[in-house]
Amino acid sequence: MQFAGYGFGRHAARFAKKQIARRLRLDLAAGGILSIRSPDITPGSTQMAATDDMKIETTEDGPFMAHHVTVRDADYVKATDGAPMTWSFGEALDVDGDTVALCRCGQSSNKPFCDGSHQDAEWDPTDAESSGESYEQRARRKQSPKDGYEMLDDTPLCMHAGLCGTAKQTVWQMMSSTDDPEVRGQVIRMVEKCPSGRLSNVIDGSIVEPALPAEVNVVPDGPLWVTGGITVTNAAGEQIETRNRVTLCRCGASGNKPLCDGTHKDIGFEG
Repeated sequence: MQFAGYGFGRHAARFAKKQIARRLRLDLAAGGILSIRSPDITPGSTQMAATDDMKIETTEDGPFMAHHVTVRDADYVKATDGAPMTWSFGEALDVDGDTVALCRCGQSSNKPFCDGSHQDAEWDPTDAESSGESYEQRARRKQSPKDGYEMLDDTPLCMHAGLCGTAKQTVWQMMSSTDDPEVRGQVIRMVEKCPSGRLSNVIDGSIVEPALPAEVNVVPDGPLWVTGGITVTNAAGEQIETRNRVTLCRCGASGNKPLCDGTHKDIGFEG
């Protein structure tokens, strides 16, 4: 699967002309519900871009070990007022071999790669205790006044990317106006840009995801953004819920490890 979606900057531009029309169908159904359908990720489907050999392992008191995955830098595309609007993506980072160690203590001098600093660093590598519930079970549902559209919201996953609103309103404030097809389209597109998967679109009862490549994107001064359904295991070797969009803590201070909870913003993490 290649990338297909809304407004993801230079990365999407590579595929836009040939891929978007072929891979996404946008149809205004009866009553004006905007539906997004991809032949690779269908509503309710677990089929994603990752292959079986793609995996990220959280070591017990050390780095993430990423196997057979592409790692690249991501960055924010910002408006003139500095507000983030979307993403841009750089070229793949050079790595030796099929496995790369990615820092998660936050103190490597060679970020995003591990340089062994975790051995002397003061940090807590402990995983957060799992509730045992899936994303869909945990998330709150925000109803639209238009039948057929909802937004899911799992707050603890927020990495504070700031892409979930305009200069005037957030998606939560805009939901009350999503009976307007134009507003609804805006909300859907902003929800798709949420890197952590805190927010998801539900159309006609099914979670609908953008098609994303299976890779790891390094967010500046933030987490590792893992897309495309790559398998992730925690420090105990247990597989966490496989999702199309997740963010992994690399500042070393999240209370929701191995996932990011936005703490990097509070501690002024850089790298």
